[in-house]
Amino acid sequence: MSEMWINMGPQHPMTHGLWNLRVRIDGERILDVDPEMGYLHRGIEKISEDRHYNEVVTLMDRTCYVAGLNWEHLYILASEQALHITPPERAEYIRMLCAEFQRIGSHIMWYAAFVADIGLLTPYLYGMRDRDLVLDLFQSFTGARMTYEFMRVGGVRNDLPPAFSDQARKVLNWLTDRFREYDQLCLGSDLFHKRCDNIGVLKGNDAIAHGVTGPPLRSAGVKRDLRRDRPYSRYSDVDFDIAIADGADVTGRYLVRMEEMRQSVRILRQVIDWLDHHPGPVMAEHLPRWLGAPYAPVGKEDYVLKRNYAKGLGFSSVEEPHGEAQAYVVNEGGEHPYRVKFRSPVFANVAAARQYLVGYHVADIPPIMGSVDVCVGEVDR
Repeated sequence: MSEMWINMGPQHPMTHGLWNLRVRIDGERILDVDPEMGYLHRGIEKISEDRHYNEVVTLMDRTCYVAGLNWEHLYILASEQALHITPPERAEYIRMLCAEFQRIGSHIMWYAAFVADIGLLTPYLYGMRDRDLVLDLFQSFTGARMTYEFMRVGGVRNDLPPAFSDQARKVLNWLTDRFREYDQLCLGSDLFHKRCDNIGVLKGNDAIAHGVTGPPLRSAGVKRDLRRDRPYSRYSDVDFDIAIADGADVTGRYLVRMEEMRQSVRILRQVIDWLDHHPGPVMAEHLPRWLGAPYAPVGKEDYVLKRNYAKGLGFSSVEEPHGEAQAYVVNEGGEHPYRVKFRSPVFANVAAARQYLVGYHVADIPPIMGSVDVCVGEVDR
């Protein structure tokens, strides 16, 4: 049969977002692929340069719509470095709590979408049910389920409600049992193994060469996690293991994400225990007025004004659910960041598609790309 190019997207069940995968095939065999991105570009980086520092947080929730708090965390860390601001310790622990619950919520969303791609509909319903429990927790202290606008330069918007710890522990206990059910439904299914074992193989050396990070990298046996290798916030104070696998295939990526959720539960139990025993402020003091801090009372002139605020550069890296995200913020002493730039892990993971798709069949594309966990919002920004 003669070779031809086909388009899977930009509107296609496989894409899980607005992007196009051009595929060159010979019969059912994949000869080449060409990912086409840019359909969802909104100019978030340029818009950020015309917003106050805390107004940019609104855009972060819309950069990756299933990992909004992780992107808030990324931007806030870079901005605080650029502005020479140190948040209170309690605020850092609350940020860790947000990041790990968001990791669980993102991975459950991935699980539900992924199993539906390969024809397992019962796990899809289980995943959507359990993700709602995480969103309920977010709503209890942010007031929102997906667009939170919770973190601030210098801390977080508000403290956790009084009953949060007990409710969070109940959710963690529930999820721990559900993760075992997830494995029974998938790893006990012949359909799962036929669709996922030994396909989409991306070896560690190839992953590193193409800048692939996150679960696709760790599934190849590479023990790389920024929370351990270059700790930020208070990750150096908690105990957890880096989730790895050795298959470098679709099944390996599934195993890594499932173990990551278990390790997130482990981290969250430590964080909640710390928060219960360490009350305190959640916002730094003596912030510039234009960051949204209260006006200085009469006789209190220790608030720094914008006309003499120090310049600076900020760079941050966080381990978000999809991989290593990076932010670069330039502070020229004004109310707005002078320059904002982000590095999306999904962009690199999708750009390497040729390495893990060529040689397989067209029917293998949904499980392979599903295992990569594509979030188009953060790719196009």
